[in-house]
Amino acid sequence: MRLTAGLVMAAALVLAGCGGYAGDAKAVHDMCTANGGKSDYCDCITKTLEAKLSKEAFADIAKGGTEGALNANLDAIDEANKACAKP
Repeated sequence: MRLTAGLVMAAALVLAGCGGYAGDAKAVHDMCTANGGKSDYCDCITKTLEAKLSKEAFADIAKGGTEGALNANLDAIDEANKACAKP
């Protein structure tokens, strides 16, 4: 459960931000930066998740998602985090 919560928080960090985003993408990017994500990381996470997830799944994450919905997308969230995290 803690791992899930950690991944959800990482996803939130990745998805939040500002610069040039609108709608669900802005919500995800803003969530990411509000939780301490750096802008370039949040840009990457936002773009990666938006490309990999269905429009509905991405919208659910942007709205804060339910645990069940987030669990269904953990693989995509984890892959995005690994791709966007700098060593």
